[in-house]
Amino acid sequence: MNLFGIFARRIQRKFRGPFDTAPESHDSDSTPWLRRVLARPATHVAAGLAILLLDCWTGSLLMFPVLFVVPVLLSAWLCSAGLAYALAVVLPVGRASIAIFMAHSPSIVADLVNALTCIAVLGLVAFLVARTARLAKELKVLHGLLPICMFCKRIRDETGAWQRLETYISGHSEADFSHGLCPECGHKHYGSIFDKKQKAEPGGAG
Repeated sequence: MNLFGIFARRIQRKFRGPFDTAPESHDSDSTPWLRRVLARPATHVAAGLAILLLDCWTGSLLMFPVLFVVPVLLSAWLCSAGLAYALAVVLPVGRASIAIFMAHSPSIVADLVNALTCIAVLGLVAFLVARTARLAKELKVLHGLLPICMFCKRIRDETGAWQRLETYISGHSEADFSHGLCPECGHKHYGSIFDKKQKAEPGGAG
């Protein structure tokens, strides 16, 4: 697994954003409000603007464009790829504008090249994280021990209720069920009717 995948999985386990794969029953009481805050696009926009204001306040002595990766990464994982791409463009352009028009940078060309480089790097980060988030959303895997009744084969869920096997698996994964009849059960429950149908089908015995 690549570095972005490892980091994204840690973010997912910590904040459980819109790309959740399964609910966690042991989340701390302080996590839900933080999850809701980080899932809002306004949070990441405000973070980006705060970094720009910090850049503007410190002038040319201290620069913080590397911090742009934080709102871009979190928005790509917890919100949407579109927002991440927008921040990846707007934030470096804003930083270049501050340097050119407010800090009176001696080299406009250098500022534009730095902005384009920053846009390319942030765009790549947004693409990789959004792609990992999309794959995590599409992949729902059952893991751990499943308490199942030894007779009726129903499964006990997180609330203690017992559900049919297919109902539980459909609700906790991307799998769907299509019911059919295997030859053993067909012969056991329908006897000669099933046997005649089997013989009448192409490739059947007889």
